[in-house]
Amino acid sequence: MSLTLSCEVAAQDLGVRGPLFEIEEPSLFEVIAEKYRALEASGEAARMQEQLRERTLAKVHRPQPVEEIGRTEEPRSWRFDPSITLARDIVLPDGRTLGGRGERINPLDHTPMVQSLLFFDGDDGDQRAWARDLTLGDPLINPILVKGPVIDLSREWKRQLFFDQGGMLTTRFGITQVPARVTRDGDHLLIEEVLP
Repeated sequence: MSLTLSCEVAAQDLGVRGPLFEIEEPSLFEVIAEKYRALEASGEAARMQEQLRERTLAKVHRPQPVEEIGRTEEPRSWRFDPSITLARDIVLPDGRTLGGRGERINPLDHTPMVQSLLFFDGDDGDQRAWARDLTLGDPLINPILVKGPVIDLSREWKRQLFFDQGGMLTTRFGITQVPARVTRDGDHLLIEEVLP
């Protein structure tokens, strides 16, 4: 036995039912605009913009230090396998498939890594001097700060320095002491926490 229900709905104007009142509340946009005009007139808006600019520049010149990274006290080294397991198929722009879902891929099989990474604390005078001596003569070393004035050191050394924002790289590599070097070692990376 089958039961079919059919309900037809039609939209229609039901007219006005009850009294209508004018909207008395001011527009939220107008309230915000009025407050901003008052801030501009008092000079407060310019002061707030200048404070924001100064805070932003301070963070660019001296980013948040990587936490839980100390100075190398006991040197150690290990090999790191940078391989990843693909969560989905990777198709290149030309249509070729780089790898399929579930496949394990080592990026070092697809790209030459001729440069090395050098992590150091830019506020530690010994590490800074050691890193400077190493990097100034070798353009294949990428200096990466975990703490310190990255812009000032870049200007002083007359070369680009990098900063490990949020400890992304040191966490991935398991680095807990600096200075530390990362170099290619066959199909792995060699990570060394060294004394300056």
